[in-house]
This record gives sequence, C-alpha cells and structure tokens, in this order.
Amino acid sequence: MKTNIYLTAFYGAICLSIIHLILSAITAHVPDFNTITWGLFANYLVALLLGFYIINSNQNTLKTGISVFLIYFLIGHFNILIEAYIFNVSTRYETGREIWLGLITAIVFSPLYVNFFSSKKKPLVLGLEKRSPLKWLGRIVAGDFIYLFLYILAGFTLTIIYPKLLEFYEGKLPSITLLLQTQLFLRGFIFMGVAFLIIQTMNVSTFKRAVFIGLVFAILGGIAPLIPPNDLMPAYVRLGHAFEVGISNSAYGLILGYLLKSKMIAQPGRFVNEMS
Repeated sequence: MKTNIYLTAFYGAICLSIIHLILSAITAHVPDFNTITWGLFANYLVALLLGFYIINSNQNTLKTGISVFLIYFLIGHFNILIEAYIFNVSTRYETGREIWLGLITAIVFSPLYVNFFSSKKKPLVLGLEKRSPLKWLGRIVAGDFIYLFLYILAGFTLTIIYPKLLEFYEGKLPSITLLLQTQLFLRGFIFMGVAFLIIQTMNVSTFKRAVFIGLVFAILGGIAPLIPPNDLMPAYVRLGHAFEVGISNSAYGLILGYLLKSKMIAQPGRFVNEMS
C-alpha cells in the first residue's frame, strides 16, 4: 500500500505546528489564532515538499533524516533569517533567537517526519559521474554570480513595481559591501550546497530535480515563512517579497538543477526508498 503523500503531509503540518506552539509557549511568544491558522497552511507546503523528497530519496532512513534537516534548516530558517538581519528587519537578539528555535524545530521534526513514511530498500544501479575540480570550480563561480544577478534583478524590479516597499526599508538598507559579501560568500554557497545535496540524493529525472530545487528555494526559502503574520513585517511587505522570492528563487533553483547536475552512471551498492 503506497503512502498518501498529501495526507501524510497534513499530519506533518500538524506535527510541525505543535512543535512551533510548544517552542512559542516556552519563549512566551504565543501566536494568535489567525497566525496559527496561516502557519498551518505554510507548514503544509513545507511538509509536502519535504515529503516528496523523502519518498524519492536514495538514502537510508538516518541519512534521509539528516538531509531533510539540512534542507529545512538551511533554506527554511538560516538563509532567510540572515537576510532579515542584514536588512535590519530583525535585531541580533531576535535573529539569534529565531535561528536557535529553527534549529531545534528542524532537529525534532526531521527524523520524526521521515518515519511517517514507511519504506523498504532496493539496490539503485545509478550513480553520479565525477567531474574534475576545475570544472566544478567554474560551475560554482558561475552559480554564485547567477544568484547575485537574479537577486539584484528581482530587488530592483520589485522596488520599481512596488515603490511602497522603499518606505519600509528607509534607513534599513545595508551597505553594498555587506550586501555583496553576504550574498556571494554565504547565502549563495548555502543555496548551491543544498542544491548539490538534492541532486546527489534524489532518485528522479534531472528536470524533476531542477523543478524541485526551485520549489524548495521559493517555498521553504521565502513564501512559507512569509505567509503567517508577524511583528517584523506588515502584510504588504510580506506579500511583495513572497512574489519576488517566489519568482527569483525558483528560477535560480531551476538553473542550479542543470548547472550542478552530473551524468548518471552505473554504481551498485546504493539504495533507493520504495514506498510500501
């Protein structure tokens, strides 16, 4: 009997919402009913994406749990919180607190959610062909600057289409040096690292991997965290960024899915999860 990913994702969303509520109660930041409701919807999108990854992972249960943790924490928490911090949307204390809460959430949720999916192992005969370090270096540099280009393009486009955002960010914009350093040497590398992890560990076609990476970057890395109301951003700012990040991050993920891909070759001894 195959696992129903949509129903299992709903259970995962409830589980994730409960974890959020417990941590919120511990830190005395209990959300209202409206925030909880929108949070449940956002968590469902997160659980649906991670569920698709789990079903198509070519790793054992332990390694799949570690991969889910890395994808969820790095893209769904760390990367977006660093962005909020350098734009002075959150203070150092608020950013640190949210990173710790995100870390705890990912640590608790990831292995638990992986075990929501029953699976059995069968040998996987496909592996990934190795590239020379020089070729990888070229692709990594290209990927980093493609990210910067899309990031700047999306930001300028949004301010032109939606100039009201400039009022919110008045006096909050970081220096050009800090912006470039953060995007090129931190966030860009995190995006590429997670994309490479997904490419290496998903037993699907190149096209499906690329689309999935785009969805992970767009939804986990922007849309889902921006859905629930919060005290840091008014609704019009969250809506504007949701469209911006949804388009630019999905495009970047799609590009990385092809830029970092490797030719499939025979490689006995690896495994793929087959839902039972």
